[in-house]
Amino acid sequence: MYIMEHLVNILRGAARALELVPGTRAYRVENRGGEVDARQLRGDFATVGRDLRTQLKHESTDYRTR
Repeated sequence: MYIMEHLVNILRGAARALELVPGTRAYRVENRGGEVDARQLRGDFATVGRDLRTQLKHESTDYRTR
C-alpha cells in the first residue's frame, strides 16, 4: 500500500511539473494599498515602541538592584 501511495505522489508531482498552462491565481488588488500599508506600519511602530519601553523598564529595574 505504501509503495502505491508513493507512486501516485510521484505521478502527481510529474503531472504538475509538466503542466503547460497552470491554473490562474486570484490576486486581490486594493486601490487603497498605500493607506493599508501606512496603517500597518503605524501599528508595527507602536508595537516596537511598546516592546522597547517594556524592556527598558525591566532592564533599568534590574540595574538598580545590582
